[in-house]
Amino acid sequence: MDPTPPLSRSRYQRQLLVPSLGGLSGQTNLLSSRVLIIGLGGLGCPAALYLSGAGVGTLGLMDGDTVELSNLHRQIGHCEASALNHRSKVSSLLDRCRESNSEITYIPHEMHATASSGSGSDSLMKVLREYRYDVVLDCTDNPATRYLISDCCTVLGLVLVSGAAQRGEGQLVVLNDPPLKMEGGGVGGREREKGPCYRCVFPRPPPPEMVRGCGEIGILGHVVGTIGILMAGEVVKIISQGRHLPRRTETQTQTPTPTREDLDLTSTSTSTSIVNGVNPSLKLAINTTSKPSSPSQPHTMLLYNTFASDPRQQFRTITLRGRRKDCPACGDDEVLTSKGITRVTAETIEQGRLDYVAFCGGVEQEVRVLKDENRIDARMFLDLMSRETEKREEKEEEKEVLVIDVREKHEVELGAKLRGSVNLPMSKILRFDGEKVFEQFEREVIERRRMKGREMERKGKKSHDEIDIQDITTEEISGDYVDNDTNNPPGPALYFVCHRGNDSQIAADKFLQHVQSTRQQEPSSSNPDTDQPNLNQVDWSWIGDVKGGFTAMEKLEFNNDI
Repeated sequence: MDPTPPLSRSRYQRQLLVPSLGGLSGQTNLLSSRVLIIGLGGLGCPAALYLSGAGVGTLGLMDGDTVELSNLHRQIGHCEASALNHRSKVSSLLDRCRESNSEITYIPHEMHATASSGSGSDSLMKVLREYRYDVVLDCTDNPATRYLISDCCTVLGLVLVSGAAQRGEGQLVVLNDPPLKMEGGGVGGREREKGPCYRCVFPRPPPPEMVRGCGEIGILGHVVGTIGILMAGEVVKIISQGRHLPRRTETQTQTPTPTREDLDLTSTSTSTSIVNGVNPSLKLAINTTSKPSSPSQPHTMLLYNTFASDPRQQFRTITLRGRRKDCPACGDDEVLTSKGITRVTAETIEQGRLDYVAFCGGVEQEVRVLKDENRIDARMFLDLMSRETEKREEKEEEKEVLVIDVREKHEVELGAKLRGSVNLPMSKILRFDGEKVFEQFEREVIERRRMKGREMERKGKKSHDEIDIQDITTEEISGDYVDNDTNNPPGPALYFVCHRGNDSQIAADKFLQHVQSTRQQEPSSSNPDTDQPNLNQVDWSWIGDVKGGFTAMEKLEFNNDI
């Protein structure tokens, strides 16, 4: 009697019992694979823990940040001790993974993913080449890095698993799968088209002012954890089925890249739905061949919404268009040449000829929507507020400063506040494109100033006013208020403020457009019937926003009620 294979008696025995894993050949593929995880936060932590447990032979961990206490509710690979000691995320997660499985190889990369080498750190391209990773997980949180990772994986012929999550929603997509066109060799001699890259799915990055991180809009731990686990599941499926094996070599040689048929591995679909699981009919075993996948098999993206009212709608898949033939990273040479598009290559990336930050609108720098004359820095703004407070206490004159806080109500509740400010949530401004909201807002403000006067400023218990802008209709905002005071004071300076100075710029810009539009429609500053000032044409002395928002103000040690 032949003895039982040692691998079947190992720690991986339970997963070897799953037929879709492919038995000993599938586990052998895992043990011989090399996987890199970029970003060791809420996505990277669960992915790393499950991949180390599954027996990925070599696991690379890349991140340049340290552990913070605010990470722990979702980044389950780190602990309080790591946060208190300011440990790097790489060393913290590496120790945790090693506690789970000390038999595999771990490679630490305490660095951020960058296009070119510098400051003693290697470029991402150099890391991928030197350590010869097979599959990459993109667990980062900014567009510039995502485009960089995708380009590197595309030119090196690596499968990329990309995930993202914010608030209560997440998404997952497998890119560059397969990384090369699968030549015929199976039944019918059909070939399978190369998979799309990140540029194919998102040809243009989002506007920089709309890019908001978890630190600003929030994230639920179980949501990002769910996506991270599903990313690990995709990697296990890809590697065990041998889909990572076809690779583009750095210098094309006379030896053709082996296909799955050459390796006697079963061809499988790139877009098997996570919800439906792996097709149980797929048998992955050496010396087993099957029909190649259809060239028309669609690529999909998985969407997750934890707050879906119908549990059946928590997971959805959407069909993506295939590879773009004019994609700079993975398009066809003849198409790129005909359109005059420069191809993305390893050299152009490493030589710094591709500015990913600029391509994404400078998302790693301060977003600029307003002109400098419509912005004020946090220190000057706080000094101004302090002077106005002194004026109110001495009862000198009408308040000349009005502050519009565009954060959402729950953000206001949880964050610092400016006494006397008005909450006008950004979601309502965007919902009505500003116009209707601002029209009612001006009326509300003027009416309060007329009817309540200094009484509003003397309120002691409530330091943050709310203007209730409901679902406004045209009828609700028609007609003008009539001012019975001919000595109508000039409108105050109007300051918009938000969490970090991005939404406030958008809101201020929309308000400036609103003011310009209404003044063009009604050039007269008075009501001809009553010869009284028109309150819909407030003469605002200044309109703009506070640079850096509450984040900048809190750095100046103004906490709680400012």
